[in-house]
Amino acid sequence: MFPLAFSVTLLTLLTVLLFLGLGQRVLDRMRLTDAEAVIILLVMIGGHFLPTVSLTARIALNLGGLVPLGVGAYLLFTTSGVEKTRAAGVTLVTALLIFLTDKLLPLQPGLLDPVFGGGIFAGLAATFWGRSRRSAFIGGLVGVLLVDLASVVQLWLQGVQEQITLGSGGLFSSMVLSAFLAVLITEVIGEAREALHQGGEEDA
Repeated sequence: MFPLAFSVTLLTLLTVLLFLGLGQRVLDRMRLTDAEAVIILLVMIGGHFLPTVSLTARIALNLGGLVPLGVGAYLLFTTSGVEKTRAAGVTLVTALLIFLTDKLLPLQPGLLDPVFGGGIFAGLAATFWGRSRRSAFIGGLVGVLLVDLASVVQLWLQGVQEQITLGSGGLFSSMVLSAFLAVLITEVIGEAREALHQGGEEDA
């Protein structure tokens, strides 16, 4: 998992770039205005500083972990029915692939570490399923969360005695990085395909 400082820096940089007017095309394709995007980024930055509270002797909740979930829910419920279905599909595919690679591949971190794997899987799934940047973002964000929740349930069923934290700081950072990596992959592939298509038309 990535440290909090890394994801705070990433979100701050993205916010500054938005204020400078960069990334407008990506935002348009996510169906977000500049104001909506900046608010979402600022809320996610603020979420890093929320505390962890104990719910029971065995379960604690990092309140900051609820922020990415809220962002994902907002993006999901403010879009069309077709996009809701697509985003849900991308999320489930992403979570399943993260879970399978985590269980089947060696434990050494690498390209398919859940953080990078989530972004890669969500980006590719969203590209295949309509080239939706919004679905890529939601899939990268919520897909990582679902796998973490599955791991928490597994630990709880195994009777682990240590206190389990839902939505830890490391998870927060992983969700953020995974979401933006997914959008980046979808955007890069989409731009490359458009460039190739235009090049083919010029040659014709």
